[in-house]
Amino acid sequence: MKIKAVGFDLDGTLYPNYQMFLCSFPSLLAVPRLMYHFGKVRKEIRTIVYDEELHDKQAELLSARMGVSPGKIRDRMEYHLYRRWERSFHCIRPFAYVKETLTALRHHGYRLGVLSDFPIGNKLHYLGLEGMFDCALTSEESGYLKPHRVPFLQLANRLEAAPEEILYVGNSYRYDIIGASAAGMRTAWLTRKKDEKGGADFIFSKFRELKHYLIEGSESIIHV
Repeated sequence: MKIKAVGFDLDGTLYPNYQMFLCSFPSLLAVPRLMYHFGKVRKEIRTIVYDEELHDKQAELLSARMGVSPGKIRDRMEYHLYRRWERSFHCIRPFAYVKETLTALRHHGYRLGVLSDFPIGNKLHYLGLEGMFDCALTSEESGYLKPHRVPFLQLANRLEAAPEEILYVGNSYRYDIIGASAAGMRTAWLTRKKDEKGGADFIFSKFRELKHYLIEGSESIIHV
C-alpha cells in the first residue's frame, strides 16, 4: 500500500535537541529539582495504567515525589515547563533542508502532520514552519504519551489516512519508532549513528535523504 501521509515528531526531529538545551538552560537552572522529578514522572507515566486525566496523574505523581500539593505543582509545571519553555523556541532553528523537504512533500500530494509529546502552541511559528502541516497535535490530547498507540491512531484520524498509509518520522527509537510501528504505521528513524540496524523501515541522518526516499525513491515505499 502506498504512503499517503507523513507524520513527524517535533522535538529532536524537526530541530536539534542541543539547541533546545542551550536556549532553555538559563530558565531550567531556576527550577532544577522540578525538572529532575518531572523527567522521572514522564518516564514512569509511559509505563503504567491509569484512569485519571493525564495532567492530573502527572501532577499526582510529581506531588508525591516533591511533597508539594498537586494544585501548586500544576501551576509550576504550566509556567516553567509549558509556557516558559515554549518561549525558548524564539532562538531555535530547524535542521537543514527541513522546510525544503516539507514543501516538496506537499507538492507531491502527501498530507503532513506533527505529533509531539508536548503541546505545539506557537512552536511551528517560531521554527518558521507554520502552515506546512495539515494537522499538529500533542499526544497529551489523547490522554497517553508515546509509545502508546492511541496518540498515533489519533494522528491517523486527523490525517484522514489508514495507519498503514502513514510514514512516521522520529528521532526516538523507544518512543517514536516502536509506538508508530505498534499502531501499524511505517517508520523513518532520524539518527546520526551510521551503523544503526533498528527495526525502522528507513534510517536516515539528513532530511535530503528522507526527501529522496519519499519522492525520488517512491517505488521503494509501496508494499507489494
